[in-house]
Amino acid sequence: MGIDPFSLAAIGLAAAGTAISVRSQQKQADQEDKIADQQQMQSREDASYAASEAELQAKVIRKAADKQRAEARAALAGSGVVVGEGTAEQIDQEIQAGGEEDALMAIYDGTNRARSIARGGDLAASRSRNSASASRYGAAASALQGGATIARGWNTGSPKKA
Repeated sequence: MGIDPFSLAAIGLAAAGTAISVRSQQKQADQEDKIADQQQMQSREDASYAASEAELQAKVIRKAADKQRAEARAALAGSGVVVGEGTAEQIDQEIQAGGEEDALMAIYDGTNRARSIARGGDLAASRSRNSASASRYGAAASALQGGATIARGWNTGSPKKA
């Protein structure tokens, strides 16, 4: 007494279907892991760019403040005011302080923007990794389900007569 050919074919098809489903879900999980890595790498690069851009903006602001200070000194000196004393010194210090404040604000904003970009990339990567985990659990569930189907199919042979 053996298994009829139709049951054997059904078992073979169930095994093949299970293997294909499991492999497909594993490949999907691997792809989601790659996407997560790419998302994190891209967000880190974007964050680094935002921070560098802020540093560059601060440098431009400081340079403009230096130019404004030089122009103010030249204008004051041209009008006969002694530069580096009294009101002239106060004007120079206010221009310098204002420029430095603007530069530091640019750096602060850039740092916050970089942090936000990195956080967004981490969240996107986390979603991709969660999806990869779900695919791996799906692969395991498919394997178990396929095994159960094959086991049921194995027992579908003709019943014994008493």
